[in-house]
Amino acid sequence: MLKKNHKYINREISWLKFNSRVLQEAMDKKNPLLERLRFLGIYSNNLDEFYKVRYAYIARMIQFQRKYNNIIEDQKDVDLLDEINQTVAFQQKKYDLLYEQIIKELAKENTLLVDNDHLPESLIPYVQDFFQNKLSHNLTVLYWMEGDKVLNLKDNIFYLIVTMKKKNGNQQYALIEVPTDRFSRFLVLPDINEKHYVIFLEDIIRFHLKDIFQFFKFETIEAKSIKLTKDADLSVDNDVQISYMESVAGALKERQKGLPVRLVYDKTIDSKTLVFLKKMLNLDEYDSLSPGGKYHNKKDFMKFPTLGRKDLEYKKITPIIPKILREEKNYFKAFAKEDTLIYTPYYDYSVFLKFLRGAAIDPKVTKIKITIYRVANNSQIISALINAAKNGKQVTAVLELRARFDEEQNIKWSQLLQDEGVNVIFGVPGLKVHSKIGIVEREYQRGAATRYAFISTGNFHEGTAKIYTDFTLFTVNESIVNQVNDVFNFFNANYLVKNYKDLAVSPWGIRRKLILGIKREIKNKKSGLVAQINLKVNSLCDKEIIDHLYDASKNGVEVRILVRGICSIIPGIKDLSENIKVISVVDKFLEHPRLYWFKNAGEDAIFISSADIMSRNLDHRVEVACPITNPKNKEEIMKIFNLGLEDNVKGRLIKEGLEEPYQRNRRRKNRSQETIYQFIKEFNQ
Repeated sequence: MLKKNHKYINREISWLKFNSRVLQEAMDKKNPLLERLRFLGIYSNNLDEFYKVRYAYIARMIQFQRKYNNIIEDQKDVDLLDEINQTVAFQQKKYDLLYEQIIKELAKENTLLVDNDHLPESLIPYVQDFFQNKLSHNLTVLYWMEGDKVLNLKDNIFYLIVTMKKKNGNQQYALIEVPTDRFSRFLVLPDINEKHYVIFLEDIIRFHLKDIFQFFKFETIEAKSIKLTKDADLSVDNDVQISYMESVAGALKERQKGLPVRLVYDKTIDSKTLVFLKKMLNLDEYDSLSPGGKYHNKKDFMKFPTLGRKDLEYKKITPIIPKILREEKNYFKAFAKEDTLIYTPYYDYSVFLKFLRGAAIDPKVTKIKITIYRVANNSQIISALINAAKNGKQVTAVLELRARFDEEQNIKWSQLLQDEGVNVIFGVPGLKVHSKIGIVEREYQRGAATRYAFISTGNFHEGTAKIYTDFTLFTVNESIVNQVNDVFNFFNANYLVKNYKDLAVSPWGIRRKLILGIKREIKNKKSGLVAQINLKVNSLCDKEIIDHLYDASKNGVEVRILVRGICSIIPGIKDLSENIKVISVVDKFLEHPRLYWFKNAGEDAIFISSADIMSRNLDHRVEVACPITNPKNKEEIMKIFNLGLEDNVKGRLIKEGLEEPYQRNRRRKNRSQETIYQFIKEFNQ
């Protein structure tokens, strides 16, 4: 637990606090019922990734007898793992109770989740038909005996461990891989008397256990869910004799052999079976063992069928087209008139897609350059780039193969792009390319802009643009465009490191820009000038930046922070952080933009960025922060930030303790994701 003399919150514990805020949304009865169920899925998905990456990393450091770089220096790594597991166990109890409550509430809405033991008789033929004609021949069943070698179980799906007990007391075991990679986790059954019925895929398997194992002799048979989470570390080979793509592909194969870090299992599992299971999976003392309920891998709740019940979902908004683009249909002319800012999903992401598609077929466009980190499965961005290459344009895509959990997808995209004539650059040795930038060049015409830059805080991904909030700037500002082009020149020749006048580019410039900005606000405060620091990020855990923010607070500078996830800073400590306020908004949309705003003695200096305030972003990635110069765009950003900070419906006060209360105001409600949408509508009238 946090000691009184600590100035920081460990990043892992802070992350678990964030996931607890996600759980709060599942708990909030003001949210539509199906959305609450989906928040349970988000919580589970988050936790699985946490164990794959963060927990696994700390456990690996312990095993290799290396010290994990903990922001709390006097905390032992083994104690941190214990604290993590205790925190998760506490949250899991809440989760299980909440799950039961939501399922009961769904039943009141005539939506029933039925299991293998309570399947209505009239629905049995439908389930049997599905099993016999579709599911049965897609099952992988492994007979498992004492002394068999350790199985390399997958960690992106889950299993049923089958225990067959004989009269003499002996037990036989088998594993069934639940094929959620080929089937929906949920089978929607025919309605009965206007009631909807849904069954889990594994319960269909349980219902047919005796059919599957008809060749075995047993007195009783049962199947319990287990879910294994494995270390997701990706160690890329630096062998110069093989291509970078081959290195990443090889590392992906090795990841499948990753060591287990967590086993989630049905707490009703037979004790003898559990002992056998732990032995056969070769679990050690650092692996987390988490007893749970009947069902695991609940991230699938994110895709729970809607069953036509729109009243149990969030109401959809109609995205807005910026006023300038309604008046000027030619996007090239519109962007040349003034810098244009969109804030998705409130603004329509089709603005970006139309611009890129237009560039792909415009005869005057000669070059397109773009960075790619994550894109949609059926990416319109990739299609536009291929279209442009086929039209004879020079297309360059800087594609990051090491985007976590998207590596395999990005390898496929890189091969496709290369096959279609796109020049693909595989990032920078030793640095992840996380920047979100691009350039479109056109032939010279008198009086017309020839180069257009776009800079975003989020991935060029039309799928996430519907649910992630992000800024994207379109500009023909010559200085900005030239500097964005310099970043692309660096990708081509890594020795061409520039001093950027306007942009801040990590791993050289963003940390420096932040520190200089904080110091300037301290100086302005001492001089009696307007001083304030405003930050909006996903994560804030860089110790050096936090210390500078503490220094600003001690000097009387107001520090206002909007953070979605990790926050290692502790606000409200006397003589340290009493001038710091931190709010976290978790709601319908995922808050994703990075924004740095310094009052700068009244001449507001605002940057949008791809970089969170974490050491990895500031020191080990290529990130870009871009200044906002258009007064109209500044006004919009400042209003959006203030509405978020003043959210008293979904805004939580980040505090030292584990419980983070909602920020409340009885007189005037401000649910920022609703008030921001209304503001943007009015702003574009």
